[in-house]
Amino acid sequence: MYDAVREAVIHLIRTRQIRPDSSAGPVYFVLYDVDGEGRARELAAALHAALYGDLGPLASCLRSS
Repeated sequence: MYDAVREAVIHLIRTRQIRPDSSAGPVYFVLYDVDGEGRARELAAALHAALYGDLGPLASCLRSS
């Protein structure tokens, strides 16, 4: 799961949706300059689901970006 989350954060950085100093640790995430509260909540929910083994919301979240 961690690798998928890390790749998602890298994708968000490369597509300039979050700042390059954002990071993904094993049990925490720091995402700077997310565009709006709605997007922040969407990413938070997807990352939370990924921690529990459900990568579907994360994949969907990245497609909708």
